[in-house]
Amino acid sequence: MNKNKFTIFLFLIPTLIFGILLLYFVFYNVYYSFLDSSATVLVAKFVGFATYKELFSNALVVSSLKRSIIWAFVLIAGGNVMGIFFASLIYFLRNQKTRAVYTSIFVYPLAVSMAASGVIWTWLFNINDGVDYLFVRIGLPRFPWLDSPATAFPSLILVSIWVFSGLASLFYLASFQNVSKDIVESAKIDSASSFRILRKILLPEAKNAFIVSTAIIFIFALRFFSLPYVATLLNPYTETSVENLYVLYTSLSFSESSAESVIVMLIALVVVIPFALYGIKRWLAND
Repeated sequence: MNKNKFTIFLFLIPTLIFGILLLYFVFYNVYYSFLDSSATVLVAKFVGFATYKELFSNALVVSSLKRSIIWAFVLIAGGNVMGIFFASLIYFLRNQKTRAVYTSIFVYPLAVSMAASGVIWTWLFNINDGVDYLFVRIGLPRFPWLDSPATAFPSLILVSIWVFSGLASLFYLASFQNVSKDIVESAKIDSASSFRILRKILLPEAKNAFIVSTAIIFIFALRFFSLPYVATLLNPYTETSVENLYVLYTSLSFSESSAESVIVMLIALVVVIPFALYGIKRWLAND
């Protein structure tokens, strides 16, 4: 027994070291947010919440933060809906090779970096040579995907849904495959349609998949930088500026960047912790 405990402790050592380092840098970041440190200040002074007050009085910071939150929740909704659709499509395919092919297709965007996705979709959204070229050929008007303040941000959200719906589909597919085959086959014998099986049998057992998918997508959404930076930079009119993108332009103001990071971290904790606690509760209840 003592030997087993020692083995467990050895395996926990890397986690403990990483956890301690992570907490150190988190608290160090919080500490810096209460200073007036920047590249032009030689001796930083403690200013309390002054940096936070300055941030929330800045319209660009507030709009970037709102845009990050809106992007996160729209991506959660769209990613989960498309994830369920893709997972159900794969689940009801009988041929294993066909399943593997479709799974690879849906998950493939995750293998491409967000910067590369930004470049690819900048080409596809080109008003002359991209998707609009096909629209014109079939008699539809051109759509100003990234060329208008009103459409640039929604266009980037569509790209992110394309990227992360494959991730959500993996979670839902794993959840569906844990459902007893006997139950599904019995429903098919009773002439239940695929949609009815999905709605009545598969989805009620996919709550854990929803929890994990939502938490991970939310964290990724708050970290978006490469996609808006590569696709639009800050044009048009900063309508695609998100919190991480704004941090780049305040990187020489160490305290301001730290405060922005703390704000994003707190938002993530407020959303993720309840999901984590609910998931643990369900896991313990089913254990």
